[in-house]
Amino acid sequence: MTGRRIRDERGSIAPAIPIIGLVLLLLGGLGIDGSRQLNARGEAVAYAEEAARAGAQAINIDASDLQLDDALVQVRVRTYCDRVQQLGQAECHFVRIEPVSKDDPRMLVVVTEASLSIKPSLLGIVHPGNLPAKATARARPYEGVTKAEK
Repeated sequence: MTGRRIRDERGSIAPAIPIIGLVLLLLGGLGIDGSRQLNARGEAVAYAEEAARAGAQAINIDASDLQLDDALVQVRVRTYCDRVQQLGQAECHFVRIEPVSKDDPRMLVVVTEASLSIKPSLLGIVHPGNLPAKATARARPYEGVTKAEK
């Protein structure tokens, strides 16, 4: 053999193992808690859309053209949101009634919001707070059918 010394490198990877483990744990947490938050966002969207649809059914039947009854819209949205909140699923509320578009200034679009939060599972190690999920939805009454078919 030549005069070279072979260094003993056993155990040199040991300091990197905890760091690699922590990184893998955080990546797993992002995957799991991220998908749970996306699922919660989908639920918030569903609650907001249903609340807006409930409000959009409050048509003023005494009017000659299509109009919403503002007070009844708020009652219908509040009734739906109260049921959702009793189940402990989410919070939702009425936001406003807005015009259909610049071309159609009738106040027919019901706007609602819903929000909920989830406790993180693996990311709770790093982020102890809840993860929020919020959504806004719009709905308007359907126009078109004026007579029953025979």
